[in-house]
Amino acid sequence: MAQRKVVLAVDGSPYSDEAFNFYCDNLHKAGDLILVIHAFEMPTMPAAPYPYGFAYYEEWSNLVKKADEEANEMLRVIGEKCKEHSKKDDKYKFELYKEGGRAGEIICNFAKEKGAEFIVLGSRGLGTIRRTFLGSVSDYCVHNAHIPVVVVRSTPKDDAVAEPGKKE
Repeated sequence: MAQRKVVLAVDGSPYSDEAFNFYCDNLHKAGDLILVIHAFEMPTMPAAPYPYGFAYYEEWSNLVKKADEEANEMLRVIGEKCKEHSKKDDKYKFELYKEGGRAGEIICNFAKEKGAEFIVLGSRGLGTIRRTFLGSVSDYCVHNAHIPVVVVRSTPKDDAVAEPGKKE
């Protein structure tokens, strides 16, 4: 049987943790290659010259370096989770990637380049209006990916909305 390539998009949020757990519990097959991608927004530099010159460039460089370090740490953590989920007879095979830019575009292009079978990612569960104004990575992937996309929608306990009339 050919090896399946699965793209798992992560961002360090409880939602991507839920997506990882859902994949492990419901979708993983022995021999899968898990392609973990963290697509992060790069700090942007204004096109016009900045009044403070090089001081701004140094600050921008520090922000880029910090974003890269945070991405590396997040990937290290997800790599540890992959190792923890491995069983004696089924070692998780995984590769870790990161790229700065627009997350939805990066995930879809990455999946196509790698020849993935499907994409797994979490969703914040934004309502229609918020999704329209803020955009949604999962929505972008569902509408633009060339392969199936599994969107794991959950409400982590920290973000749960209290039910009307229910006392806590």
